[in-house]
Amino acid sequence: MADGSGVWSRALKLVASGLAITGATLMLTSRQKGYYRDSYVHVEFNDMPAYWCFIIANLVLAGFTLLLVFLNCLPEKSKLWQVAVGVDFVLTVFLAASCSAALAVATMECNGNPHAPLCSKSIFGVYCTRVFLACGISLAGSLFYISQLLWCILKAFNSD
Repeated sequence: MADGSGVWSRALKLVASGLAITGATLMLTSRQKGYYRDSYVHVEFNDMPAYWCFIIANLVLAGFTLLLVFLNCLPEKSKLWQVAVGVDFVLTVFLAASCSAALAVATMECNGNPHAPLCSKSIFGVYCTRVFLACGISLAGSLFYISQLLWCILKAFNSD
């Protein structure tokens, strides 16, 4: 640890956790009310199960990562650390898949019906902007998770 690799790995984990929590928070606060063709409409993230999966994946992975960072009780060369890296890998794949699903649903909400564009700036632009921003931030977080995961795999399975 004298070379600073532990600090670099922790910094990547903290940034990734912060991005995941930010993405989940943005999704949780995505809602807007407005009038559309003489009807009062309320749209929010609760309408789609993919958004719940997105929120759960972000919060679970952020919680697991923060637990690993702040407890720091696992030696790097132990078998338990290798199990933790394996769990981190599974959760990272779950995060990437949930980000993709949420982005697909958001795109369908925005462009799905050409006769009633939901994300028109005059109708529900704030809601759609928050959803797309949450997906983008979470995808950036998943890239940080992947980079820290590759770093941990290199450290955990190195045959030194």
